[in-house]
Amino acid sequence: MSSIIQKLVGLGVDLSTKKAMKSALKMLGIKPENVDKLYIELKNSIHRDDFLKTEPKNRILFLPQCLRGRNCRAKLGKKGYECMMCGGCKIYKIKKELEPLGYRIFIVPGGSMVSKIIKKEKPGAAVGVACMKELLLSCEEEFKIPIQGVELLRDGCINTDVDIGEVLKIANGHRKTGKGKV
Repeated sequence: MSSIIQKLVGLGVDLSTKKAMKSALKMLGIKPENVDKLYIELKNSIHRDDFLKTEPKNRILFLPQCLRGRNCRAKLGKKGYECMMCGGCKIYKIKKELEPLGYRIFIVPGGSMVSKIIKKEKPGAAVGVACMKELLLSCEEEFKIPIQGVELLRDGCINTDVDIGEVLKIANGHRKTGKGKV
């Protein structure tokens, strides 16, 4: 699919918005359910080089609160949930890998908090993990920083799941982490 996107961009087809992309892909007979995933992939690709130019210490990572474990003791504060590092969920595993690199990690209850944190923290780049609906909304917002998106494997606001390897791959600029697979 990404080769199709590259060919369309090479031909000068407007893919700057989801609506434009849907129109172009519809003409090619591509299924509508694939458009959202392709749109996120396109946005990631467009911003990847600028993202990679930013040091990890100048990046932030947003994780959805719905990834918290059942017995999570995190408390909601002004910057999202404060992880207690109990080790009971995937948030812990992601934080354990990325915080030593300098990432600032925020566990947020929704997209509106993302905008507030970006304005206050002024990062050089960001990674967002979310359901497709939230990723699409974030892609349409003008944050003025390079952002990479990772879709949840299972959404629904409770018992969600994410591919930790994918999060680490994107956050590390598509390079393997120093510690291998989590």
